Amino acid sequence: MEGETRKIGLALSGGGFRAAFFHIGVLARLAELGILPKVEVISTVSGGSIVGALYYIRLKNLLEKYPDGGIEQQQYLDLVADVERRLLAGVQENVRARVFTNAVKNLAMLSPRYSRSDRIGDLYDRHFYKQAWGREPGSRSLGRDKQIEMRGLLIEPNGASPFDPAKGNPTRRDKVPILLLNATSLNTGHNWRFEAVRMGEPLPEDPAHAAIVNEVDKNMRLEQAYFDPAPGQAGVPAEQRNFPLGLAVAASAAVPGVFQPLAISGMYEGIRVQLVDGGVQDNQGVQGLFDRGCTHLIVSDASGQLDDKEKPAPQLLSVLKRSSGIGQSRIRGEQLIGAAGSCEYALMHLRKGLPEKTVRPGHSLAEASAEGANTAGSGAFGVAAPVQAALSNIRTDLDFFSETEARSLELDGYLMSAHELAAREFDRLGDGDAAAAEPARWEFGAMLEPIGSGDGGYVSRLEAGRKSFFRLLALRPVVGFGWGVAMAVVLALIAGAILWPTVCLLCGRPWWVAIPGGALSVSIFVVVSLFVFSNLSLAKGKLYPR
Repeated sequence: MEGETRKIGLALSGGGFRAAFFHIGVLARLAELGILPKVEVISTVSGGSIVGALYYIRLKNLLEKYPDGGIEQQQYLDLVADVERRLLAGVQENVRARVFTNAVKNLAMLSPRYSRSDRIGDLYDRHFYKQAWGREPGSRSLGRDKQIEMRGLLIEPNGASPFDPAKGNPTRRDKVPILLLNATSLNTGHNWRFEAVRMGEPLPEDPAHAAIVNEVDKNMRLEQAYFDPAPGQAGVPAEQRNFPLGLAVAASAAVPGVFQPLAISGMYEGIRVQLVDGGVQDNQGVQGLFDRGCTHLIVSDASGQLDDKEKPAPQLLSVLKRSSGIGQSRIRGEQLIGAAGSCEYALMHLRKGLPEKTVRPGHSLAEASAEGANTAGSGAFGVAAPVQAALSNIRTDLDFFSETEARSLELDGYLMSAHELAAREFDRLGDGDAAAAEPARWEFGAMLEPIGSGDGGYVSRLEAGRKSFFRLLALRPVVGFGWGVAMAVVLALIAGAILWPTVCLLCGRPWWVAIPGGALSVSIFVVVSLFVFSNLSLAKGKLYPR
């Protein structure tokens, strides 16, 4: 690889907080190998966008403080360790559970211009990015909290301002990467990309590739516009010029059916842009690396993958859901096959090392599992097979994650990338000799013994992590039962709030008896439910085992 022109790209996939923690482990190994300073493009989706934006903020502070060549490797190691701590602290605030805890924001959600996705963008800004920013955020936009702006992410490295990455990076030791936050436009079906300098629907930079896209795709394209346009460039209208980072991340992670699309008004005449999760288009984020001409791709993929079904349900909704999953699996396969055929790549994903299954006629799936182990298995990188299987099934959600879940995912990403990068000879892309893996230097190193041994109790705790609901009941039956009783009380109050006025009126009671009774029931319901839901998010750190 010596002497060749290379451009390293890093893709951080979608997959909720599960993916975000897995990516931390990959970043940690890249820092040890001295590869992080060589990365020129970071393309992120959904959970990858959450951690990618946090990493980019800390990197911006580092690159703007020290001149090129003046940053020690230890500072990159410290940077990733700092991101690791901040991510866990933010996740344990349970931002999803806080969406409805602000009465003013709840009222704002009645407007079509402010949705749950806008609200969670506010929460990302508060719990992940503001403290990491370390400086005064951007200006206030109407109806929104004072937030960090996308254009504020523009890195102006020490001693090289203004800076053009295309012209300046080839001669730098510490590259200034471009961050691509990927969402999907419901208007056109295209990829929508947020960058520090622009936003909109991109075309490949290679004119030949762009011509092919234009030939086969006749949907309208919402042209990219620049926050601070140069002559001849389209500018972002004033209404959206201060577009917040938190909302860009929220758009990238707006899972269809879970969060409402994030709306952008005023960008194009008569068009309201509606954005959903970037994973609808490309859940691995590799297309952005192709578009930017990367020669070496490092793909951290902790997305959900299609599971096997012995007897797929034939009901309409089940078939629709399964068919959507098959489509997503097909997209993933084609993107990764394209990466393998066009450039050097290293791929880390949560099913790496798990058994491959081939079912012979007259045999069952269980028999296929017993005979279909692949050549190395997850033990090759120090993770017991039951642990790897449990980690691959942890929920792709944006709720509370315990330290056991978080640290295990981080260590898995670290150990897997140490193995895969060496196998692909990517460990030589950094400066100097490839450094040996040192999991003990990281907080997630505490999980090294159980992740390698596959202790039964440990695996059971990870397996409980696949549940979005009733997880607490699986982990702590007594405490979970107590919360179940509390929820039953809430449901009883809901029934009372609905039935009390009706019963009073049917029994001939005066209206002045029915209305106060109903109002009292509703008031009790509101108070109790707010108490239960808000305190559940705050108490989980104590209720859940580490």
